[in-house]
Amino acid sequence: MNSIINGIVSQEKKWLLAEKYNGVTTDEYEAECLLLEQGVPVAYLIGNIEFLGCHIDLSAKPLIPRAETEYWVDLFIKKLAGTYSEVELRNLNILDIFAGSGCIGIACAKHLGSQVTIGELQPQNITQILKNTSHNKCITNTELIESDVFSNIPQKIYDFILANPPYIDHMDESNVQTSVLEHEDHIALFAEKKGLKFIYQLIDEAPMYLRTGGELWIEFDPWQTTLITTYLEKSNSWSHTYLKDQFEKDRVLILVKK
Repeated sequence: MNSIINGIVSQEKKWLLAEKYNGVTTDEYEAECLLLEQGVPVAYLIGNIEFLGCHIDLSAKPLIPRAETEYWVDLFIKKLAGTYSEVELRNLNILDIFAGSGCIGIACAKHLGSQVTIGELQPQNITQILKNTSHNKCITNTELIESDVFSNIPQKIYDFILANPPYIDHMDESNVQTSVLEHEDHIALFAEKKGLKFIYQLIDEAPMYLRTGGELWIEFDPWQTTLITTYLEKSNSWSHTYLKDQFEKDRVLILVKK
């Protein structure tokens, strides 16, 4: 196991050197290599990450976008691009909720040209998202709202809602990487009710914000599939399917409003 960890750290050092220091070793680089060895995520040291061709600044240390998230958002964008004309795409209303860095909404705004509302609770992330929408030149078709789930979201009807809520069960902390526990935002990671508190809230409240036939996409932990399916049995608002990630694990709940 130590050899695997050392190999990862070695690769991250190469990435850090290339991305931040243009291949030139400096005292600052050596100091940050020590931080890597202590578990600080390389994306925070570099200060940004690419997400579907978008430059996502991470200086406020929002949750680092995961490859699994990038995978399904890419599928979502390709689905819409293959379904709607350019004019129709521009007129679509998309809500990205629990936005964090804003990477999901920004990718949709940049690649689809749709009208995107971005909802996020934490003030430092709001500032981060503003920086990222500006850098990716999508300020004109994005609206940013400080909101605790739907609390401040306008009573309008969206075509699609995309959500990557906190969904790790507090009881599963022992299975979470030490570097994640020590350096990433716990508010963006953990939720009550076996990690399903916000997913249940989305299932219950989202119908008020979606048109008939509109879709709600929610990222979750693969082991939660059975619990989610059981919860959906009491709802008459949705039909549902599950989308697998690149590792062939259930990763996204796709709900279609009846």
